[in-house]
Amino acid sequence: MSTQSTNLDKATAWDNICFPVKEEKLQSLLPDNYNLLPSDRQRAIVGTMPDGTQHIFALQSDEYTLIPNQLLRSVVDSVAKDYTIDARYSTRGDFSINVILPDSLKVGNERIYKNLIINNSYTGKSPFNIQGSSIESTNEEKVKVSYYRQICSNGLMGWADEFMSYEEYFNWLANGQPKKYLDALKEKVEHVNIERIKKEERILAETFHHKGLNLEIFREHLTKILRNFIAQKDSVTGTVYNKLVRVAMPTDADVQKVITEAGLPKKLAALAVERLRFEEKELETEANLWLVYNAANFALFNGKSALTINERFKADQKAFNNIAAMAM
Repeated sequence: MSTQSTNLDKATAWDNICFPVKEEKLQSLLPDNYNLLPSDRQRAIVGTMPDGTQHIFALQSDEYTLIPNQLLRSVVDSVAKDYTIDARYSTRGDFSINVILPDSLKVGNERIYKNLIINNSYTGKSPFNIQGSSIESTNEEKVKVSYYRQICSNGLMGWADEFMSYEEYFNWLANGQPKKYLDALKEKVEHVNIERIKKEERILAETFHHKGLNLEIFREHLTKILRNFIAQKDSVTGTVYNKLVRVAMPTDADVQKVITEAGLPKKLAALAVERLRFEEKELETEANLWLVYNAANFALFNGKSALTINERFKADQKAFNNIAAMAM
């Protein structure tokens, strides 16, 4: 089945993405003379849109737990008093929310801002995640630090923050980006979190894939993650960015090679090159790996594509690692 290409919509206020949403029995939405025979997906996820229309985002089983954006808003408001948001969302019910804080980092001649990226979905197809990691594999004590860059209005994920140090990250790149190493890091964090959750005995599932959640315990866990994130200062990724700034891309052939090897689909790769040229003029500087990565990131989150938000983040991670490898 083909998937339609779409542009992501943008929002800079919670109200645009915090429309009422609830679970309803599908039978109650059907005319009286309809009998619902299937026994599995009998609950509809229904959103009341700002224009008054009702959207059914998905049909789910009794195990599904809806995580409303309003819950996320209340948690963020409880721990962060000075912030702005910049969200990308699809009409299908996928959301990527940048929570932008005042703390900043200087990269070259630019200043980028500390940012928390929360991905949520009303479709049930994508797990809830923070900074690109499903919540059960998110270390409560050390959350990846992402950044927000104003010139392109995009969140830049802290992909290198899974590593203990800048040197460890570049050693991993030099060794060919072995998947086993990343899996081991993820499993270590997941094991600790799952064992802690089991001990609490107040939650119904080991994972946070919108399945069997106790929302109050989920809220407590999320609040702790956000509180620790706000207090966190160091970022391996920020150090990597400053290395990328120092690697020039002097020719068109160099730029094309990097964009191609970053793994973007053809149309998005073309948009990335176009964006790179724009930023060279806007910033009055020559191309470097930092600008190339930002161009790829811009294309992924602003270009028309059949990729889901989750798939765009996976492509962004691949692009970041491949571009960083060229800085060695």
